[in-house]
Amino acid sequence: MDPVFADGGFTANDPKVREQALARSKRAVDIARALGTERIVIWPAREGTYCREAKDAKLAVEHFLEYINALLEYDKEIKILGEMKPNEPMDSCFAPTAGHFLALAESTIDPRRVGVLLESAHAVLANLEPSDEMGFALALGKLWGIHLNDQNNLKFDQDKTFGSVNPRRAFSQIYLLDKYNYGQNGEYVGLDVKAMRTQDYENSLKHLIYSKENFLMLLEKVRSVDEAKLEELRANRDYEELDFYLTKILLGCD
Repeated sequence: MDPVFADGGFTANDPKVREQALARSKRAVDIARALGTERIVIWPAREGTYCREAKDAKLAVEHFLEYINALLEYDKEIKILGEMKPNEPMDSCFAPTAGHFLALAESTIDPRRVGVLLESAHAVLANLEPSDEMGFALALGKLWGIHLNDQNNLKFDQDKTFGSVNPRRAFSQIYLLDKYNYGQNGEYVGLDVKAMRTQDYENSLKHLIYSKENFLMLLEKVRSVDEAKLEELRANRDYEELDFYLTKILLGCD
């Protein structure tokens, strides 16, 4: 929130600001280690522009890479999780998706210590399917954290109660995570949700309660899926039937 970072941190044009941003991140690494974790999340939502010519896009990505390398060099055990976001508060952010960040990760001094934290709403803001983004990172062994929430199309980052906007989209995420036993190797699932902006104080924690309840209800439905039937429908390329089968499960009609 410091005004010095109005132009971003590690992609700012001013080298002194980039130095300050790195110093703060090193302090965050120290705090993380003191708390007993080897993971730190980068949420580079201010690393972008309102006007494309305000920064050199090539140099900005190079500064991004320098920043990650400096942290990896600073602590030989720290793992960096990129929580990518396409926009807000900046109009357009650098490395806006998991794919962008993981491509960047491969050019770092130690790609083994760089992965992603995926947030449902951020994928939607990029006009992507959250479960596809999760599958992409899972296939590469890089899905190290998840923030579940929901989002009403391409608007501001709403962080709505998980499953409240699009239950089918939420179902797909849980289906993938449960199928591949996500969480068995130290990964975690968080609920990055906010109370509605017009919600009164007395009811302001319901978004947390209902996000968890929606997750557990959908998990029960996910585990009721007949995998053999899914495989048969896939083999027969009967995708309309597959779609209807899952719709009936979601509606409690199967």
